[in-house]
Amino acid sequence: MKHINQIFFKGLIVVLPITLTFYLLIWASYKIESLFGSMIEWLIGQWLYIPGLGIIVTLIFIFLVGLLVNNYITGRFFKWLSQTLEKVPLIKVIYNPLKDLMALIPGKSSERNRPQRVVLVPLPHLGVNALGLVTREELDELPGTNLIPVYIPLSYMLGGITVLIEKDKVQKVDIPVDQALKLSVTAWIKFSENDKPKE
Repeated sequence: MKHINQIFFKGLIVVLPITLTFYLLIWASYKIESLFGSMIEWLIGQWLYIPGLGIIVTLIFIFLVGLLVNNYITGRFFKWLSQTLEKVPLIKVIYNPLKDLMALIPGKSSERNRPQRVVLVPLPHLGVNALGLVTREELDELPGTNLIPVYIPLSYMLGGITVLIEKDKVQKVDIPVDQALKLSVTAWIKFSENDKPKE
């Protein structure tokens, strides 16, 4: 019986990640298709519409917006639009956190806003350290303090906690931000040569 259980779990370890990956890809494709699909079908007619056209149009639309943001003139418009949305009472509650979350994604467009370094945050009550990302080096909202905000991602979850801690209490770790995020989210289960700290 023990041998049968081992074989079953070996199969489960292989099948489950593959199944969930394809499920999430199909779900995301369906959602993206529904974003523009129905509108395109209404514009060109059902007899001309091809399934998957909504995904293609969505990707082209995102790329075109990226080109416009990269342009000096249209980029200023998008900057103005972004600043305006940040001030609208109801919209800013949703827009601002999403914009800040996107700043975690590596890319030149968010280079100034995304976390700059990885640190170890001591958790004395547990006697352990947590891997965190320093999101800002200064807190304008709390003048006169030596506190910095550190985001601590949670393993296998879309989220984390943010702590305010004194600068001299964190220990810098020489790991790129994107690798630190990957290691934290996956609970350091898969540790490859590329994930090792630089010496």
